Formats: sequence, C-alpha cells, structure tokens
Amino acid sequence: MRTWDDNKTAINQLWPMAQFTDEEKRLWNDDLSGMDQIVLYDAIRNAKRNHDSLYPQIKWIRDEYRTLSRIASLISGRRAAPGEPRQRVRIDANLDRKTEDELRAVVEITTASEFESTRDLIADKASQLKIEMATAYRLVRYLLQRLGMSRGTWGNIT
Repeated sequence: MRTWDDNKTAINQLWPMAQFTDEEKRLWNDDLSGMDQIVLYDAIRNAKRNHDSLYPQIKWIRDEYRTLSRIASLISGRRAAPGEPRQRVRIDANLDRKTEDELRAVVEITTASEFESTRDLIADKASQLKIEMATAYRLVRYLLQRLGMSRGTWGNIT
C-alpha cells in the first residue's frame, strides 16, 4: 500500500533538483494527497517519462492521473458487481459504422501532440453509445500504429 509520503519521496527522487516553497508544498499536498496513491505513483512515473525537465509540473501529474483513472474505471465498470444482472447494450450497426468512418478520418489527420485528445474523443463516442467498444478499441489501435506509438506506453513515440 503506497502512501502520500511514499509518493512525495518518489517525486523528490525523480526530480532531485526541484526545490519547492512552502506554498508550493501545500498546493502539491492539497491536490495530490487525497488521490488513490497507487494510481498516483504510476502517474508520477508517467509524467517523468513524458516530460524531460529538471522541475515537475503538477499539471503533468494530474493529467496522467486523470488518464490512468479513466482507464481503470472503464476496466472496472465493465464488470458487473456480484449479484447484479449484466446490462446488454445494443448499438445500431449503421450508427456504429458511420461514427467509425468519421473517427477514422479524424485519426488520419491526428498528429502525435493531439494523441490524447483524439483518444479521448474515441472514448467519449463509446461512452455516448455511438460506437461499439470493439470499434473504439480498433480505432485506438489504428491511432497508435499510425503515429508509431507503443501500445504499452500510451503516448511515447517509439
């Protein structure tokens, strides 16, 4: 079980040159201490991987945390709780195909810097029940392949 103190240590070790004022320390504490510390640890490490800087930015970590939390909630939300009946969702095949074509056109003009916004657009269409999850998965895989990104790093150019 990770704690906020463990994650503060990780931040200090990943960015050893960073010096924080008392007010900055309070801001970091207020914004990050209440989060799921296990997910936060992964977000801290992803922020370091994606931003080569002597000083961390709280926005980087919050953005990474939001991304990881969204993925975790999508994964956990797919499983029905014990005793709850699973809801079957039907999406019109014509709507799925039309939306997939529109999103594919967006994917084809997406640049590496627009990766996250395009991925979020695809996820939003799936959550709005405009495309099947399998279609969303195919589109994100296509996006990753087209931009030359590794599936395991979700955003690092390979």
